[in-house]
Amino acid sequence: MMKNIIPLTLFILLCYVPLMAQEKKIKAKFGKISEEEMAMKSYALDPGAPAVVLFDKAELSNRYNEQQGFLFEMEHHVRIKIFNKEAYYLADVVIPYFGDEKIADLRASSYNLENGVLVETKLDKDNVFDEKLTRYRRLKKLTIPAVREGTIIEFQYTQTNMDFDVPGWVFQDENIPKIWSEYKASVPSFIEFRKVAQGEVPFSLAQEEDRTNSSNSISYVCHEMHFIQENIPALKPEPFVTSINDYRSQINFDVRTIYKARLEPTGSSYGYKLVNGPPKDRNDTWENLGKELLEDAYEDPISSTKYTAEATAAAIAGKATTSEKIAALYEYVGKNYQSGNFDMIWMSESLENITKKKKGTPTDLNVVLINMLQRANVKAFPVAISTLDNGHIVPFRVSPSAFDRLITAVEADDSTILLLDAAAWPLPMGFLPEEDLNVEGLLMRDKGNITWIALQNKALVRSAVQANLSLTSEGKLSGAVSFSETGYGAVMARSRIKANNASAFLREKFSVLLSDGSFANLLFENLDDWQEANIKGTFDLETTGFATVSGNKIYLSPALGFGWKDNPFKNPVRKFNIELGVPRTAVYNFVFAIPVGYKVEEAPKSAKMMFGENGLIFEYFSEISPDAVKITVRRSIRQPYISVEHYADLQQFYGNIVSKLEEQVVLTKL
Repeated sequence: MMKNIIPLTLFILLCYVPLMAQEKKIKAKFGKISEEEMAMKSYALDPGAPAVVLFDKAELSNRYNEQQGFLFEMEHHVRIKIFNKEAYYLADVVIPYFGDEKIADLRASSYNLENGVLVETKLDKDNVFDEKLTRYRRLKKLTIPAVREGTIIEFQYTQTNMDFDVPGWVFQDENIPKIWSEYKASVPSFIEFRKVAQGEVPFSLAQEEDRTNSSNSISYVCHEMHFIQENIPALKPEPFVTSINDYRSQINFDVRTIYKARLEPTGSSYGYKLVNGPPKDRNDTWENLGKELLEDAYEDPISSTKYTAEATAAAIAGKATTSEKIAALYEYVGKNYQSGNFDMIWMSESLENITKKKKGTPTDLNVVLINMLQRANVKAFPVAISTLDNGHIVPFRVSPSAFDRLITAVEADDSTILLLDAAAWPLPMGFLPEEDLNVEGLLMRDKGNITWIALQNKALVRSAVQANLSLTSEGKLSGAVSFSETGYGAVMARSRIKANNASAFLREKFSVLLSDGSFANLLFENLDDWQEANIKGTFDLETTGFATVSGNKIYLSPALGFGWKDNPFKNPVRKFNIELGVPRTAVYNFVFAIPVGYKVEEAPKSAKMMFGENGLIFEYFSEISPDAVKITVRRSIRQPYISVEHYADLQQFYGNIVSKLEEQVVLTKL
């Protein structure tokens, strides 16, 4: 069963949108720039914004002819006021489209006041470029010229030959506010869809009605929609949010059924009308969607024996067990294939081209891995996921767009399932990249067995530091330090050491500990074994940064700078839910030998703090003897997702931790 961790208050199911009587319009003729627009120095509702979108409008329309059927096109028109150079990047326009679509009637200009005269600088068509992302995806790129502080930029285009999917509309942008955002759409009645609106910005107009249209003497019914939002604030990211897209004001349309249209005589001047014929259901359940994905996208390339048989045989040569074969093929794809940064749920190329070029999207690489595993007689299956950047999956929005990556599920000899992401190499087996850990994925064993599977690591992410230090009467600490990282920290350590050197890595990792100190005799264990989940290190430390001598007293900071110096949740208010990453534990054990002739006068008391139902745990243990002070700090994140309604309590929780870590041990000379 699909789990839902997104508060449903973020989503409004628009099965019915009330008709708002007042029609709203904005003057938006290309090139007609008003004096008020040119005179703007800032946006009153957000004076610090580097720019403001004056308007962003789009209209989806359709027409019909008997030879080609329905043709869809969308006209898009944007005008932006630039206030300072932080917004110059907005002049770099990127238009995504599919290979069978066309971008027509493209024009763009900038407008500046020069000696009181409005000067238009038009886009040179020679400065428009097309980039092929995948076999199906394209980008049209352009840079609007003559942009400086005070410039207005404007662009407009028409996207034609669009598919039957109803495009959604994003009303809200990150960091840049909008004054006006408008979307109109005319959708023939043979496309049945569900509307889903998201975000906190209210509609100033939400209008819908059915209307009869005509084209080439053929009449048909269309559902007409008109949505406007005004004075939309910039969507400003907050820390500890994995996907800001989950909070963006937008409207989406999930196509549920497409009917085959047929012609019937009307007996009127129009001659014929289009009526709905037999339906083709689609995306009505996640199980049916999984079946459709297998049939349309993955079944053939996964089962193909043409392009990977030789490489598979070579990679598993001498490997007897299932585990050995899995490890060998994961390593082969990880080492021999290059993964791009572009995510999509569909394959970007044919399996033949991917294996020839030895590169592709994460989905491509996982298809190759599943294919090779199956060639090696290992039970392997595709799993469709939504990365954190793509956002959380909404249970009632059954759509391929819910996913943006395919990963690999492997069934071991004991029937347990291991999840792998071929693009994540050299992450150890048993660990998925953090971007993949988005609640659940759709496991597609075969067309009759589609189920959800939890996206979890097989091992706990853990950090540990242990120090045995001697304190001198001058406030100097010296001794041995050992540390270990399990999971992501181990991969990061190996990557940083490979990119630079071990000493530089240590100075970065223990920057506070070494700020007033030095280290020697640095050693590592498991440094070169990338598939070992754990890495360990030891070094000798000398530092004067954590003890202060004043008269006959020594003031020792026993946390040694580990933890937080400041509360990570300092902002007084918060809008979005808190996501603290993956479950993890950090443990610090420090033993301080007391200098001869001193005794402990004061020391932190042991304490345990918990947030929620053991979702976050902080433990502080102190043990005092005549010769030593022992401090143990343990931090655990068991439930990383925290609703914003608990923000004030979370602030207090972390504030208490910061205060506890600041407590000192006071030693007095005898």
